[in-house]
Amino acid sequence: MAVELEYLYSKIPPQFNVKLHTNSCFDKTIAWMHTVEEIEFIPMLHGDELVFNSGLSGTSEEWVRDYIDELNKVHAGGMVMSFRGKKKFPQKIVDYCNEIRFPIFSAAWTTPYIDIMRLFAEILLKNEQRETNLIAALKNAIYYPENEGLYLSHFERNGFFRDMAYTIIILSCHAYDNDEGNERLHKIEKSIRYVMGNTITYEEKGRLTILAAGSVMSKIQEETQKICGNDPNVYIGIGTMVDGIRDIHRSYENAYTAYQLTKTAIPKNLLSYDELGVYKILADVKEEAVYPAFVQETVGSLITYDEKNHTDYMKLLEIYFENECSAVKTSKAIYCHKNTLAYKLDKIKKILGYDILKNENRVKIMLAIYILRLGKEYFY
Repeated sequence: MAVELEYLYSKIPPQFNVKLHTNSCFDKTIAWMHTVEEIEFIPMLHGDELVFNSGLSGTSEEWVRDYIDELNKVHAGGMVMSFRGKKKFPQKIVDYCNEIRFPIFSAAWTTPYIDIMRLFAEILLKNEQRETNLIAALKNAIYYPENEGLYLSHFERNGFFRDMAYTIIILSCHAYDNDEGNERLHKIEKSIRYVMGNTITYEEKGRLTILAAGSVMSKIQEETQKICGNDPNVYIGIGTMVDGIRDIHRSYENAYTAYQLTKTAIPKNLLSYDELGVYKILADVKEEAVYPAFVQETVGSLITYDEKNHTDYMKLLEIYFENECSAVKTSKAIYCHKNTLAYKLDKIKKILGYDILKNENRVKIMLAIYILRLGKEYFY
């Protein structure tokens, strides 16, 4: 529902005498407007409000700075303050607001706040209805792609044309309490909206789903990495870029696969479907019984032996294959004498009952290892 403050400012009629004093609107977005006269009432704000003040209480520079500090603490989107005659914001206040990137506006004493707020309310409510329709259209495109009547016209009326390039991004926050996690998602959503421009976003079940239109994949990956890739508590899956609205569901499925793998098989918090390799095939198998049967057939006897005898031969086999079946590399990796390693590898061969270095068996073992890395939900 939020709208860029810069856009709202551009819609204020000149006769209302509202002037921006900071260098810019600092990319702020506004969700609603409130009139707040006293500092003690500022904590009741929710964030992203444009706050109007009559200026009657702003009798000193110190009071105005304290007022702005409190607004900034609750993540208000900006402030409009009225002045009588030739009075204006002290330059120290303007400099401070530029420093903390908090936009401030002055208004004439006779400026009708109610008319500005009514104008902004109309814009915000219209935008909210637009976003609601677009989110419904996006969900329909994901879950009912064959029924174009549910989404195509909504998209095209709002600049999302049928033959544009589209990419879905799915992300979530973990290791936060609810408030922190929600706030982090909100900040990420705002940043992605600003950087990528033509987007549709919605949150569901703690996950943020983003449709990016028109951006090239390299930019999507680069900007997503900048915004949240360094946060180990944020998990991100990026789908395949598709060449039309009808294939958005495919990008969503790919993004969800990549997102799921960040938490299971591949220890990265940002994954693009295009870099999944063999996991593209493994994650696409729909028959639930395939995985457990294949794992049991290939390495089941070794897993059972480990469970009964409290050994770690399966882990050793995985490390051995990670090191290209090189005894020298594996010995160094596990700090084990090569003779001890040779004994353990021979034991593994006997338990499995086949030659682990035969090409066909090597492929089967690697596939079993990949499946095990997917997580238990894939094979139990």
